[in-house]
Amino acid sequence: MSDVLADLGIALAPSEEPAGGGWDVVLAHVERGAAILPVLQRARAQAAQAPVLILVPFSDERLVQLALRLGARGCFALGSPLQELRDMLRAELPVLTPSPSGGAP
Repeated sequence: MSDVLADLGIALAPSEEPAGGGWDVVLAHVERGAAILPVLQRARAQAAQAPVLILVPFSDERLVQLALRLGARGCFALGSPLQELRDMLRAELPVLTPSPSGGAP
């Protein structure tokens, strides 16, 4: 997953606000057996303006629909093709364009 993010020029900042303030997007991981709502609320509390994309542990349409109903801007099931994550990130951050070298622009 970090390769996908780096390819799109996205730097990871786990749980710490980036220098300059604010995130462009928040990826919030929901562990197996955990509830989506508390994870989503915590993500919103830390980055109220950034779109929140939920990462769920397995593909389950009910989980995806629940995340979207609760206000997530997208939901990605771990184990799904990474192209789906790329597409989701590009939809939320249309300024993302991979550099010709495959690294950050």
